[in-house]
Amino acid sequence: MMRRPNRAGSRINALDRMIHRFQDRWETDRQFRAMFSGVLGLVMIVALCSCMGVVTTVANSALAGVNAARNTDGPSGNTNTGTGQIQAVPTFPTATVPPWPQSGPPTYSIIPNSQTPVPSATVPPTATPQPTQSGGGGGGGLPTTCQGSQGGSAWQLIPCPQIAGQNGTLVISAHKYPNATLNIVLSLGSCDNCTLLFTPAQGYKLNGSGDANITYTVPAAAANSTVPISGMINIGGGPTLGVEAAPVQ
Repeated sequence: MMRRPNRAGSRINALDRMIHRFQDRWETDRQFRAMFSGVLGLVMIVALCSCMGVVTTVANSALAGVNAARNTDGPSGNTNTGTGQIQAVPTFPTATVPPWPQSGPPTYSIIPNSQTPVPSATVPPTATPQPTQSGGGGGGGLPTTCQGSQGGSAWQLIPCPQIAGQNGTLVISAHKYPNATLNIVLSLGSCDNCTLLFTPAQGYKLNGSGDANITYTVPAAAANSTVPISGMINIGGGPTLGVEAAPVQ
């Protein structure tokens, strides 16, 4: 701690020495700071309690004086409000309703039967025919083949139909687009993990002759599928082939 030097010729009195000692202990002694803070807080609490006690005493004295002043005027006050007591039960006139004339029962007539015909049973709606799947073996229904072509490019699934839990192969022939990249989505059913992706980032592309054979494992959960195999084959710089084939067995 740096102390301010005294000016030449100046004398330090007892109050200055006391303040310097307090400042030195406050800055160097943590326990002293804690103790002094606690004592200061206690003194403030006691002072606040004393102030509250004084205020309470003064307020009680003032209220006692007001009550005493009111009590001195009580017996001599006039309690007569100038209103008289009701001498009898008040009555209010009401109109008298004459008795209802009794001239016999009212006349009535028989309501004729309704001429509205009885509703007949509702005819059930005719079932709407379901759309047929295209790209199959002809004649509508689910496809039975596993191949297709478009614009000189063709695809084929081997074996046909695909067998769940076994290997399958997608054969692509696009001789007009050698070394073109392939971006393929192949959905083998409606089960989880039944959709396979083959992207250029994975290195899938046609060879120098424009052919590709992609082998994969058919998910076991796709067995006995009721929906056809579907998907698309996008050839870089070329056409996009739609895939629709017989369901997985």
